[in-house]
Amino acid sequence: MIRIIRTIGYALFYAALGFIILGFIGVWMKEGFSAAIELMSPYNLINFISMLITVAPGIGLIVWAEKMEDRKLNKSPLR
Repeated sequence: MIRIIRTIGYALFYAALGFIILGFIGVWMKEGFSAAIELMSPYNLINFISMLITVAPGIGLIVWAEKMEDRKLNKSPLR
């Protein structure tokens, strides 16, 4: 179960990164380099929040799998 959750989490995380990179490339191709740099500006708060929302499900599942694994190891009779 933990392995499945972790695998889905990494898949969602890397898919989100792929979408972000493809979006960046699309902006660069359509509107030019200056628009792409403006999009990635640290002052572009809306883009930063949307990128966090995009990668959040993957990161959440990865963290959840790690916590489940820690609980499983802490409850083992060998410890």
